[in-house]
Amino acid sequence: MSYEPSTVEICLTLGIGAIIALFYRSYVDTLPLQGNESVLDFGSGSGILSRHIAARLARGGGHLTCVDISSRWMKVIQHTLRGFHNVTYRLGHITRIDLPEASFDTILTHFVLHDIPAAERPLIVNTLARKLKPGGRLILREPQGHGLDLHELQALTTAAGLAAQDFEAHKVWLGPVYDGIFHKADLPQLVTPEISHSSDVFSINLIYTSDHS
Repeated sequence: MSYEPSTVEICLTLGIGAIIALFYRSYVDTLPLQGNESVLDFGSGSGILSRHIAARLARGGGHLTCVDISSRWMKVIQHTLRGFHNVTYRLGHITRIDLPEASFDTILTHFVLHDIPAAERPLIVNTLARKLKPGGRLILREPQGHGLDLHELQALTTAAGLAAQDFEAHKVWLGPVYDGIFHKADLPQLVTPEISHSSDVFSINLIYTSDHS
């Protein structure tokens, strides 16, 4: 898979990003980051979200690695984050980039997986899981209704050895999304979700089984 945005798409993304920057900052503020972690931003794009992650990590001595398959987006993000000295940029397919195994505390993917062809997603998620340290976390946000549903997310993460710590399907300012945090650890296995509805939100309470007594 390869992709290069048009000039129009780049301009629109940057323009909209400037308008809604506070919403992205609010999202980053909710993430379970101490500030001293090694973080991989997979599919970093224009850097609208990455800049807030970089700022949070800069305060705690952490480091951000931005990975994208597009050379045009890579040029954009290097300009966007030019004021940060705690960022590394890697251009290419995540399965072919020379990144050490088990080297990241957290991997973040924001509105990326649904754009990847379904046949490629298992390899992508497995690769991301291998890049996590033991106990590391994959944090994802994906739009609902765009070709990636709850059951596929569960199957992809389980097959990659990731256990759901927290998961919610709800509405945010962007629309209905899936928000999930998955641990690379020996955690109880997800069995089935309990879904409760309200007027504009439904939450998923994860039910686990464990072999531990």
